[in-house]
Order: sequence, then C-alpha cells, then structure tokens
Amino acid sequence: MISPPLRRRLGVILVLYLALALLYSIQCPLFETSDEAWHIGLTVHLARGGGLPVQVPGQITPWRQEGSQPPLYYQILAAFTRLLHLPLSDYEAVYIHNPHVNLGNAEMVANRNMALHAADGTFPWHGAWLTLHLWRWISVVLGLVTLYAIMRMVLTFFPSRPGWALGAGLLMAANPMFLFVTASVNNDVLVNATTAVGLWVLATLWRHGFTWSRWLVLGVTLGVAALAKLSGLTFWILTAGVVVWLCWRTHDWQRGMAGAAVAFALGLTLAAKWFWRNWTLYGDPMGLEMMLEIVGRRAVTLIDLTSEWEGFRRSFWGVFGGMNIVMPAPIYAALDIWTALCGLGLAAYAGLGLARRRAVDWPVWTILVGYVAIVFISFLRWTSQTLASQGRLLFTAYGPITLLLWVGWETATAWLRSRALRTSWRAAPIGSLLLLAGLAPSAWIAPVYRPPAPPTAAELAAAVPLTATFGDEFQLLGATALPTQLAPGETVTVTLYLEARQPGNRDWSLFVHLEDNLGFIVAQEDRYPLSGLASARWLQPGQCWQETIRLPIPPTAMTPATLTVAVGFYDLTTGERLPATGTGVVAAGDAVRFGTTALVTPEGAGPHKVTYRFGEQLELTGFELTPRQVRPGETVTLTLSWRALRPVERDYTVFTHILQPPQTIWGQQDKQPAPPTSQWQPGEEHQEVYTLVVKPETPPGIYEIELGWYRPDTFERLKLPDGTDFLLLNRVRVLP
Repeated sequence: MISPPLRRRLGVILVLYLALALLYSIQCPLFETSDEAWHIGLTVHLARGGGLPVQVPGQITPWRQEGSQPPLYYQILAAFTRLLHLPLSDYEAVYIHNPHVNLGNAEMVANRNMALHAADGTFPWHGAWLTLHLWRWISVVLGLVTLYAIMRMVLTFFPSRPGWALGAGLLMAANPMFLFVTASVNNDVLVNATTAVGLWVLATLWRHGFTWSRWLVLGVTLGVAALAKLSGLTFWILTAGVVVWLCWRTHDWQRGMAGAAVAFALGLTLAAKWFWRNWTLYGDPMGLEMMLEIVGRRAVTLIDLTSEWEGFRRSFWGVFGGMNIVMPAPIYAALDIWTALCGLGLAAYAGLGLARRRAVDWPVWTILVGYVAIVFISFLRWTSQTLASQGRLLFTAYGPITLLLWVGWETATAWLRSRALRTSWRAAPIGSLLLLAGLAPSAWIAPVYRPPAPPTAAELAAAVPLTATFGDEFQLLGATALPTQLAPGETVTVTLYLEARQPGNRDWSLFVHLEDNLGFIVAQEDRYPLSGLASARWLQPGQCWQETIRLPIPPTAMTPATLTVAVGFYDLTTGERLPATGTGVVAAGDAVRFGTTALVTPEGAGPHKVTYRFGEQLELTGFELTPRQVRPGETVTLTLSWRALRPVERDYTVFTHILQPPQTIWGQQDKQPAPPTSQWQPGEEHQEVYTLVVKPETPPGIYEIELGWYRPDTFERLKLPDGTDFLLLNRVRVLP
C-alpha cells in the first residue's frame, strides 16, 4: 500500500512532468523532433484508410524507413483519428518539406528545419494542425504512463526505499530529452511505456509471487512491446531470464513454466501476424533487412563508435531537432561530471554492500543492471549497422538507468554530515535539470525556427556595397567581406543582404558557391530564403532580409587557389536559374560573383593531407592530383599515400576511376601496390602513382576522381566507416 503522503508526492511529480511535456509539445514546432515527419506520414496514411505499406528500397515515401516499424503506435493514433473524425484533409498544406534540410549538423546556421512553418500553424489550431497536436498529447499521456510505472516498479522492488522512487521519477520528469521525445509523434513513447509497465509486472511477480492475472498482463505487455518497436524484444530476453530465476528461487518450476508459457504464447499470438507478414513479404520476420536498405547501411567497429560517444552522451540529456540543436557545451560538461560522480557513488554502494554485508538485494540489482546491458548491447548492434548513435534509444531501459543514477548520487552525498547539506546537494541536480527542461524550448529550440531579423542600417552601411538583380524577383544589396586567406579544413562565413522585388511566384532556392580560379566548386550551400525557413512565395515586395552562410572548406581542396563567392537563385524542381545582372560584381548569366580570398597550404603540412579509412586495415593519408584540366586522350596523374593500421591478411588492389556519376567510367587504372598489402607492416607509409588516361570520346564536363580497394579474387570491396565502398576524392575538368 502507498501512504497518502507518498501518493501526493508521486502525484506532484506526475503533474510536474505533465506541465513540462505539454510545454514541449506546444513550443517545439511540428515535424521538428526526431524523425517525427516520417512517423506522422505513416500515421496519416493509415488514418486515411491506407493499409500497412509494402517497403521498396529506393522508393521515396512520406514515411521512409518508419514503414518498416511495427505498426501498433501508428494504428492507435489512426483509430483515435477515425473515431473522433479528426481533420486531415489539409495535411499536405500543413507539411511543407524543406528539401535542403541538413540533419545532424549543429554547426549550420540554416537548414536545421525539417519543414517550413506557415503562420496558420500558431495557436489556436485548426484542421490538420489540431489533429497532429492531439497526436502529440497522446504521446504525452504515454510518457505519463512510463513515469508512473517506473516509480511503481521501484517501490515494488524496494518497498523500504520510497526516496529512490521519488528520485528516479524526478530525474525522468526533468530530463529535457525525455520530455522532447515524449512530447512528439514517435513510436518510442509506446515501447518506453510498455517496457516500463512490464518492469512493474516483473517486480510484482518477483515480490508477490505467481498469479494467472499477472501472467496474462505480462503476456499482453510482451505482445504490445513487440508491436510497438523492435527494441521491445529486449524485454522478451529480460523476461525469459527473470522467469527462469524466479522458478529456481521458488523451486516452483511447474507453476512458473506454465505461467511463462501462457505469457509468451499470448505475446507471440498478439505479434504473430506482424512477424508473419514480414516473413512472407521480405523473408525476414523482423523486417530489419528491409529497414536497413531504406535507412542506409554502414559497417563500423566498436572503435569507430567511440568517435560518436560525445553525440550519444549529449543526446541522452538533450540534442533537439533533427539531432542538430544543442545546448551550450558547459551544460554537457557539468552533466558528464555529475554522471561520473553517480557512477563512483554506485561503485561505492556496491563495494560497501560487499565489504560490510549490508542488506543489498543483489538479485534485483542484477535484473535492473542486466536489462540496461541488454538494451545497450542491442543499441550497439543497431548503430553499428546504420547511423543511430542517439542516447534516446536507451530510454527503453530509462527507469533502471535513472534509478542507478539516483542511488549513485545518494551514496556519493552520504558522507555529508549535515542533513540539510545532504538534502540540498541531492536536490541540486534535480533543480538544475528542471531549470534546463524549462529553458530549453525557448532558449535553444525556438530560436532555430525564428527567421533572422531584417538587416539594420548600420549592418548595411558596414557591408561591401553590391548591386545585383536576379530576374524580377530579388536584389542583392551587399555582403560582408571575405578574409584575406583560408586553408583546407577551415570555414568561411559570409552574410548576404537581399531584398524581394515583387511577390514570389515559385519556391526559389538560393545557392552560394565558393569557387576556385579553375571554376571548380570548393564548397556550397543551398537553401530557401530566411535561413531556409520560408518559401519565396511568402516574401513581400520590399522585404529585406539577411542570409548568413558558413562554408566549410573540405580537406581535399587543392592549394594554392584563389576563391570567389558565386550567388544565384534556382527552381529545385526544374533546375531553371534566374538571370543575374549587376554592378560591383561579375555577372555570368545566372549567377553573380564577388570577393576573393587566397586558399593556401597550412604551414608545416603537406599540400593535401587527408584521413580516410578503408576497412580496419588501410588508411589514405594524402594525395596529389595533376593536372586538373585535361583534354580527351590526355593523362591525369594521381599520387596516393597509404598507411597500414594493422596487419593486412590479403593482397588488395586499388581502383582509380575518372567517373561520371553514377557509374560511367571515362578513365581507369587498377593496380596492386608494390610490395603487396599482405607484406605491409602497421604504421608503414606507402606511396603509389596511378595514371588515368581520359578516353578519346570523353565529352566535355566535370568528372569525379573515384578510388577504393578490392580483393581481386572475389571483387569484394573494403568499406569506409559510413558504409560506402568508394571515395569521391576530387574533380577534374575535361575540356573540348
């Protein structure tokens, strides 16, 4: 039984979570949470009466890889929509995709938005806007279920430790990332809620014994977990282990196995149709292979994943948008320190329990830690196959994680003698997280989706004056000056000041190129107006705005060179460019060019130092490419520097191509290094020269230099960490 004071405290935590989650659901723009646009796309399809989609690789759909997910979450939302006759007829006008979106890059100034957000999406909502927000609120309710079930799980496992349930619950309710996810349309919320309820049921079986009602509830939980998301199958593994342990502990194998058989049979019955559909359609009961084909495969090692540790760690607490909005770095540093202190405290708790033989319930801790380990191993396997290094994917085991953190923190502060001091120190992380949770929507999330302010008179006066027009649509008023010199790997920032001349008639895109003196594009960015947030159709005549562009110069950029900025507008659907004219600029038909900066070789470095790893054994460390302009029949010389990272068991061959994407080859040389790779020693540097003769019939144009490694006996290629088996290194121009 829960005492009235404890019940009130649990209620306060639930109300606190509910208030924060509703704040996130309202302030975070629709479609701008993790994969939300695609989760919504699938739900809209089902709500309109469409059946479960058949996934086809290469086919672009409104649901992308989410069409391979178990369907229960989407079916619940669709049934709710049909039951209440909620409007969706204007959905296509509500979701306007940003074709230039740049996911996962928090360094970008623009294009961090998945969608364009018209003014009619503000409160009070109507039409599809209302329906989508109601879907979010269903997710908020599922988050409430998750939080309550976890607190009840802790109280059931540790009835004499109500403070642990309150501490774990507060950590959950105050985590900005947990709030961000549970306030969105995302099937994570259903699997998180289901596994939380399942943990509560397992705790009840563990403490209070076998009953048929508990086995039946467990069976439903297993089935719903499998139909919510494939990560729910980790709960099946935990349940099997706990049942065996319970039978061994109680010596009641007959009742335990019979009940478990009923629970697993019920869970399998509920999920069987989904698994059978996948088997008949794709030859894979889970549909994972098809999902990987759509979302994109990669092949990385555990060592490779360490480079993603920072992003994973940060996204456990709060990386928003499409993994492209972060909080200030000191916040993550403070959370890292606190997490480390919790870990030390947890180690001390375990050590003191062993040394002093305290009453530590080791079997229960084994269950909780074991589930975290199962989920983490499953996560590592998934993110090694496709890019998915996000901390939110551990929220399936978020209850045990928050409990571990809280017990660790409680132990770490136990040495403080003053009770008031202990209380204040224990409350500090909760208060800090609550402050972060309350600030995040307005301080870091909302500003990303706020259009840039119009340029001030002072900014325009300080800019380099330019006068250029693009058709009858836009005028370039000026720009900031370029630095005098740059080096490969650095970033140049330029701000353009523009004005709309007449009402927009198309969704024009702005392009900004950094071109070298041979006409090659060294860096570029394309965007819709107002930092990618608006359609050109929405601009009013006389409206001035500014575009700040950051152009990172790739490490493969050739030096020395003179760079200039090229600017223009084009129609993404047709490729048509607006004609450009102007003064103070160089106008070339469909673009204007201005400014110059020198691209130089960094002091003390080779001209073209790079780092690209092939497989686990070989690394490209540098290159030379001459000449960069040739005629048909002439030769391009490519010098590559290689290093062995570890012993290479086989002899591999390098392929080098002059490539017209996607597959047309206009020049090629395949060659085995001398000595062969099986004789290379780790750390050794090897330089090889390749000569690529341009075919006499090659048409004029710009071509890619492609390279890679393969086994000559099987033609199997070594892969880069991103899963590709080739590298597009640089470009050459073939003249008439």
